[in-house]
Amino acid sequence: MIMTVEELRQFLTTDESEPALAFRLRAIEKAIQGYTNNNFRQFMVNGEIEYPDDIKLGVVRLIEWDVKMRAKAGIQSETISRHSVTYTDQTANTINGYPAHLMGFLKPYMKARFGQGAGL
Repeated sequence: MIMTVEELRQFLTTDESEPALAFRLRAIEKAIQGYTNNNFRQFMVNGEIEYPDDIKLGVVRLIEWDVKMRAKAGIQSETISRHSVTYTDQTANTINGYPAHLMGFLKPYMKARFGQGAGL
């Protein structure tokens, strides 16, 4: 796992249960590995992957966004009187369901894809 729930709670205050946060951490780890085409084996220490601190901080920011902003994603503006909501197109500005600007920390860890399916 990228980090333990205890490590995450040092940076993020949330009422989510430990199993729910552990699930998020595992899901984000798989998403990061898939997006970067990197299994991070070069960071192996005693049989465990020890992710760099910038990856861990990026994961904290992703989970923080998930907890605080996910429900508001796609809303461009909202008016209270005579209730009006304007939505934005999220397809061009997201990566794996997260805003593209939050995924920038992964750029140094991207690996080229070769073989079947490349370029399709």
